[in-house]
Amino acid sequence: MKSAKKLSKRDGQILQFIEQYRDLGYLPEALFNFITLLGWSPEGEDEIYSPEEFIKIFDEKRLSKSPAFFDKQKLAWVNNQYMKQKDTNTVFELALPHLIKAELLPENPSESELAWGRKLVALYQKEMSYAGEIVPLSELFFRDEQVLGADEQEVIDGEQVPELMSHLYSKLEALEPFEAAEIKQTIKAVQKETGIKGKQLFMPIRVAVTGQMHGPELPNTIEVLGKDKVLSRLKKYV
Repeated sequence: MKSAKKLSKRDGQILQFIEQYRDLGYLPEALFNFITLLGWSPEGEDEIYSPEEFIKIFDEKRLSKSPAFFDKQKLAWVNNQYMKQKDTNTVFELALPHLIKAELLPENPSESELAWGRKLVALYQKEMSYAGEIVPLSELFFRDEQVLGADEQEVIDGEQVPELMSHLYSKLEALEPFEAAEIKQTIKAVQKETGIKGKQLFMPIRVAVTGQMHGPELPNTIEVLGKDKVLSRLKKYV
């Protein structure tokens, strides 16, 4: 394991209790999987097993006599494998308390706010190492001002950007319903009208609306950001 650090109750950098991992949104079955592998190794390269599978393949001869090492990155990876397999509603229920605690959703969200939150979680489910990670991952949806880094600024300063943003802005302003499928078709229409394609098309749009060069599917991201916020961010570059 990468950390090469023996388990110690005095190590303040490692959470000491199962409840702490539960509160962050780690899944019980992922923790069981990870802890089992601390002192025992299966044959082969597979590392994700259900408790029933562990029972079936367990061999005491493969118990380790060496001290266990706690690899936080490995735990995050194991939990992520389980998060990917869960249905979005389950992951959303795990993430919801964290969104509320961070005041990104109200304490008693409405049905429309809950529906929006599910879409937000669906965007990041494959990336989430634990449910609480939705808060830093989704930061771009809640900021008031975009602060671009040097690389992002270089993208947005491209020669074709004003023409691209002008076409996109006018089309999105008139678009109803403001949903991912329609947004995807709108971007294709802008490509056809302007002749701008590939990275020169998608990268400036992503930077303009998110402030980032990488992220979840662009049409879905634009839908979840919402029409008002997207138009407000695009307008600066028209």
